[in-house]
Amino acid sequence: MSAGLVDVLLATYNGSNYLADQLDSILAQTHQDFRILVSDDGSSDDTLAILQRYRARLGARLVLVPNPSPGKGVVRNFENLMVASLDDGVALWAVFCDQDDVWLPEKIASSLAEMLRIEGEDGGQVPCLVHSDLTVVDEGLAVLSPSFARYQQMDPATCTPLSLLSVNQVTGCTMMVNRALLKMALPLPAEVIMHDWWCGLVSGSGRRSFLARPLILYRQHGANQVGAKDRGLKTRLRRMVADGPGVVRRVKRLGRATYLQAGALQLRLRAQGLDGGYVSEYLSWRGRPLWSRLISYRHYYVGPELDRLSRCLLWFK
Repeated sequence: MSAGLVDVLLATYNGSNYLADQLDSILAQTHQDFRILVSDDGSSDDTLAILQRYRARLGARLVLVPNPSPGKGVVRNFENLMVASLDDGVALWAVFCDQDDVWLPEKIASSLAEMLRIEGEDGGQVPCLVHSDLTVVDEGLAVLSPSFARYQQMDPATCTPLSLLSVNQVTGCTMMVNRALLKMALPLPAEVIMHDWWCGLVSGSGRRSFLARPLILYRQHGANQVGAKDRGLKTRLRRMVADGPGVVRRVKRLGRATYLQAGALQLRLRAQGLDGGYVSEYLSWRGRPLWSRLISYRHYYVGPELDRLSRCLLWFK
């Protein structure tokens, strides 16, 4: 293993509009000991041609990882990269990379410095995760919000393993993980909602650290897989007026998905011989009558009050 090598896990799919900008920002990093592992999900645009041009420049530093079953979506595309990095056994850490963002020059260096701090004397034997804030920008990189966390009304620095069961506050494109976390996270269960959320949950059995400064320009455009949505009251009311039944259906669907994902985490922790008491507590609480959950929902659900209350009213087992 290389002492400072970081694997950049880049998942692509029809990303030709912004991919070159992202690759250039990776090449401009102050920490230059990295490889770029790319898994494509079946692009039909110029994505593969762009990757081949950069591969000619970078040689072995850009690895095109075969995707055995393209078309299964972003979660399985990233899982393919996670498996490749872990099985290869060269890099001690991996950072997750979307195809349409722009990294600030200190992104890898800052994440690695914090990773080394939280790994401490354990030498990477404990699952560790580092993530950061982002600057939200439009297609032309004009700033929409200097802080994604504030824009989303989140506080990632204070979220807990318990609160992460309901609300993901780990943004995947900012995330660095160590090999111990990859080992515990893989394979991704069928119940996983998003790969970054699952990694955040796994970090509950180890260490997680949030860097409050933005390390990425998080580009918003029409084809974002997730994106940053304005969570202000006026915007939410407009969504309810425009598509109230659809909003309710999506909230209920997410509630069921979070319950199943928490159940998958419980099984993973048991298989590892780790304490999953807080997960069992959460799953039990989710099955209580509504009146009982209304008394204590603020303990389990974080974020704006409207979000917390709607989860309590609409989420069941």
